[in-house]
Amino acid sequence: MMRLHHRLFLTATLVVAISGLAKAATFTFTGSALSGAFTSIPIRTNSAGGNSVGTISAVAWDPTSAPSGQFPNGRIYFTNREPSVAPAQGGLYSVNASTGAVAFLGLPSSTTAGNNNLNPSSLAINPSGSVYVGRDVTPAIFRVDNPSTAFASTQMLGNYGAATTDDDPISISYVPTTNQIMIFDQGLDADLTPAISLMNASSTSASPSFTTIWSMTQTVDNNFRGAYSAVDQRGYFAYVNPVVDSGLAAVYRVSLGGTLETILLNGITTGLDVDDSIAINPIDGSLWLPTVTTGTSRTYLRVDVVNATLQSPNVYLANVTQEFTATDFNVGQNSLAWSPDGKYLAAAAPDGSDTLFIFQAIPEPTT
Repeated sequence: MMRLHHRLFLTATLVVAISGLAKAATFTFTGSALSGAFTSIPIRTNSAGGNSVGTISAVAWDPTSAPSGQFPNGRIYFTNREPSVAPAQGGLYSVNASTGAVAFLGLPSSTTAGNNNLNPSSLAINPSGSVYVGRDVTPAIFRVDNPSTAFASTQMLGNYGAATTDDDPISISYVPTTNQIMIFDQGLDADLTPAISLMNASSTSASPSFTTIWSMTQTVDNNFRGAYSAVDQRGYFAYVNPVVDSGLAAVYRVSLGGTLETILLNGITTGLDVDDSIAINPIDGSLWLPTVTTGTSRTYLRVDVVNATLQSPNVYLANVTQEFTATDFNVGQNSLAWSPDGKYLAAAAPDGSDTLFIFQAIPEPTT
């Protein structure tokens, strides 16, 4: 069994040694938003029987679990897309950020090898600690009100309509002002239409009503990932391999009413291979965008969307900082989430080591 040493580092260029692997993950910090200090939690090693194997598909911090709101203590949830074929156990998990203890909670994945149709791919959480789990391919969204104490799940959404395939709620976020779930759907009703929809977060129906606030038609099935920002009440999303708009790469945001705005990335003149997750810092509203530089390397960009300047109607220009790079780190789905206080960034590496890295922000964001 591979074992990752649990350590805290304080230097600018950091190396995590993973026994049994030819190379070690290396982090190089080039921006000013992270201190260079981080903790690594070996998920596979800390999981009973090594069951958490494969692809960690999403992470979310529990806002109710940290004493006096002091993170990175408390609980982090994650989903594992691996089919539940021994010794793997796909589904919803929790990890204690202080001790590294991992627990399987429920919503098990498919028990057929190679079948990803029932496997969870996204997470959201509300201020009271209810967890929402999205499942793509054979789509569904579940709510778990007491995931770590009295686990019981409610299916809130099945297929979006008559379709049985290609309804993909690939990213979900909680919208506190309206108590809704924002669904970033990579394919709506068996077509190539990416869409953003809103659904009542208190729904108890497997066929609830939902409102699609934005959609577009495309000719190829491009993945796109999204996250809601409570700072400016917008849903942000980015395409995998996005087009260059007006000479610059771009991300996009949409209001709850469906108004679309383009955010040009200042200085980025070529298309970015956006990875599988984006994250919003809940305090300063910055957008964190992991991009693929090589098959096993990632570059993490911080986009100052809050201070983006208007260039033309519904088109803004935002400054971008390359905060850090990760080499020999990731060969699969990349998951990213900020702690509720905006002081810690969690990144999951589903690269065979199943490791959760927690990075510290500096200076600490303030309200």
